[in-house]
Amino acid sequence: MKKIKMILRIAVLGAVLLLAACTPSVPITAANISALVSTQVLQSADVLTAKWTLDGKAFWLKGIEEASLYDSKTLQKETAYDVGEDAALYDVSPDGKEIAFSSSDDPTVILYDVIAGQEITRIPLDMMTQQADFSPDGTMLGTISPEVWEITLWDAASAQVIKSLTGFETAAPVYSFQFGDDGETIMWIARATIQPMDIASAELGPEISHEDFISAAALSPDGNLLATAAAGTVDGEFLPIVTIWDAHSGESLAVFSSQDYFSSLAFSPDGGLLAAGSDGAVLFWDMSAYTAAGEISTAAGHVNSVQFSPDGTQLLTCTNEGTVQMWHVEK
Repeated sequence: MKKIKMILRIAVLGAVLLLAACTPSVPITAANISALVSTQVLQSADVLTAKWTLDGKAFWLKGIEEASLYDSKTLQKETAYDVGEDAALYDVSPDGKEIAFSSSDDPTVILYDVIAGQEITRIPLDMMTQQADFSPDGTMLGTISPEVWEITLWDAASAQVIKSLTGFETAAPVYSFQFGDDGETIMWIARATIQPMDIASAELGPEISHEDFISAAALSPDGNLLATAAAGTVDGEFLPIVTIWDAHSGESLAVFSSQDYFSSLAFSPDGGLLAAGSDGAVLFWDMSAYTAAGEISTAAGHVNSVQFSPDGTQLLTCTNEGTVQMWHVEK
């Protein structure tokens, strides 16, 4: 009898766990920010940035020298690769397989499959690049030239040049770029200036200037809204601000201010929510009405990376003190 009861209890428990596993997760929206909770935490001695894989089953944590891949449900490390202190680790691929890096004595960018443990291809460069980033779908790798204002797009599989983008002009000695989440836009960034460019046509959009250096930027998934973080004047006071721009016209649509520096920005997958990492907090705004949607308190340090999962049900935050937290809506 006791054995039968034990079997029944195990069966019931298994059914409950199975039901919980099958229960759909709740998308993060402006209406449920107050229900966000963090139940999983990772700690590192390194300053990290996060990137979800396209299927949402895993995420990368990228430090200065090491890239690690974690299972998004268990938070168990699946693999890691350390390029060494003399190499430059540039980016990690959205398919959860490859990293892009260069060794100290060779400007060539190496694409290495950390799952298979083998080199995939090499991007031939004559001079060391300051930046090499994968496109949102992972099919392209963008690099910049240290001598001219130029972004070269490479086929990530064949290492062949797809095209070179030019036309951006700035007085700043240093510039960078960022792929837009729409997969069709590149944003040129130089100090206080940002300018979107359509990848297919190489046509530049509006040049958008700020009063201070741009600390973060994000393009909405549909490519219509551009969010930037930079200090500016609000009612006569110089404050950290986030500005929402029409990405096609350059018109300022909304301005949000805070007393603390904004260190990261991210749109939700449906574009309805904007998250901004700050000092020990993430602030949210509803893009349908350009109104505040709430905030969450994170571990200590500036949130230098904030990333929604591809299905919008989870949020990853990384602070500059090495704390990684996974957030979801409490049911």
